[in-house]
Amino acid sequence: MRADLTDLRLADRVFAPHYAEARTQTALAAGPMFDAPGGVPVSELVPGDTFDLLELSGGMAWGRSLTDGIVGYVAEGLLGEAVAATHIICAREATLGEAPDRNAATLAALPMGSRIAALGERGEFLLTDHGYVAADAVRPVGEPERAEVIAAALRMIGASERTGGRSGAGVDGAGLIFLAHDVAGFAVPRLPDLIAASVSAGGEAAVAGEVVVFADQHLAIMVDAVSAVHVKGRVGRERLSTLIERHGAPVAYGTLD
Repeated sequence: MRADLTDLRLADRVFAPHYAEARTQTALAAGPMFDAPGGVPVSELVPGDTFDLLELSGGMAWGRSLTDGIVGYVAEGLLGEAVAATHIICAREATLGEAPDRNAATLAALPMGSRIAALGERGEFLLTDHGYVAADAVRPVGEPERAEVIAAALRMIGASERTGGRSGAGVDGAGLIFLAHDVAGFAVPRLPDLIAASVSAGGEAAVAGEVVVFADQHLAIMVDAVSAVHVKGRVGRERLSTLIERHGAPVAYGTLD
């Protein structure tokens, strides 16, 4: 939040010298979201994300991502006219092709977590305003499926650790948790402390699909009874017992809904 400017919709709850009416935009490309112009990445926008724009200044747009709820600054050039998404990329990366053919020229790469607005089907592809995307690389937006949390986490193995990342192009620890649930159709917090506070209590032992929280805020997703996917330099899979040796006993584990 900023002390000098806030969303007009919060005027009855938040005092600020100035208020602005949000203008909803859609991300046309991927880019980091900073805590301040030239500052530290706190998250990112990926293609198809919606963003409530509150201010433009010096080529930077300040506002709130409606995908993960983070407030920050993004490059003005990332944003375009608002479009309602129908599908989310569930493959680590999908290609936007100029024709409904896997050998067609690639127009753009869409990392996991990107959203598209499908206009119709063309065989094994979905048509968008910008090109064609393979139907097996996406799933419908807003259709929760618990098993997809595990599947998405496993597909991310090998991806780079990236500060502020929450897409197939790279993730931070909380970004992995957010991305796997986002792809699976679950709206969950983006930040580690909020994730930890939102975990529903599990049973006697962590099971597949549950999030494990350690005292140092390290996070992992159980993918079977004994192993978890987490971020340490890259996204990897390790036994839970190994993570406990490194980070101590979990302080919480359970599902995020």
